Amino acid sequence: MKSFSYIGFITLLAISLSVGCGTTQEIKGTITSKVSSITSDVDQNLFAQVPEDKQEGVKKAELDLKISEENVKLAELKKELASTQGKYAGYEQDQAEKYRQEAAIALDIAKTEAIDESGLGKKDDNIKGIADLKSKKLRMEADRVNVEAKLATTKLRISNLTEQIKAQEEKIKDMESPKEKTEEKPAATTADEKEQQK
Repeated sequence: MKSFSYIGFITLLAISLSVGCGTTQEIKGTITSKVSSITSDVDQNLFAQVPEDKQEGVKKAELDLKISEENVKLAELKKELASTQGKYAGYEQDQAEKYRQEAAIALDIAKTEAIDESGLGKKDDNIKGIADLKSKKLRMEADRVNVEAKLATTKLRISNLTEQIKAQEEKIKDMESPKEKTEEKPAATTADEKEQQK
């Protein structure tokens, strides 16, 4: 009895697996065919035989594709601009921090010099302490100058990207706006011509 139920269970399991695999294959086939139909290339030899008057929809689709490609370029420029602006803000923060550190060191220098001028503390320690602080301040100034250079180049990049974005937006706008067809207006009829028409 147990062996019969075990065999029945194995048979049932095998059937369910085969049905499941078949269903998976069917779904996979449907997905693959949909994707390939979207991404498949058109036979250019056949398309070359399509009459010009039947290509109006194709020309619009080509223009839409070109516009979408230009929009991708625009999005990339905007993303780069946002990233560059983020870097600029970071450099501004670094610069502010460098100024704060310089100011703190300048305060320590002023205090140490005041101690020395007042004849307090050990003269040798005061001179060495002032020299160390001034050396540290010079290193801070050098770091700040480096940050300021990064700020200047990043600001220039932001300006260039802003101009590129403006030009790209104009390009897309020109592509999207329908081209105006210049139609010749009929010339106004003169009084003499009206008399002749009567």
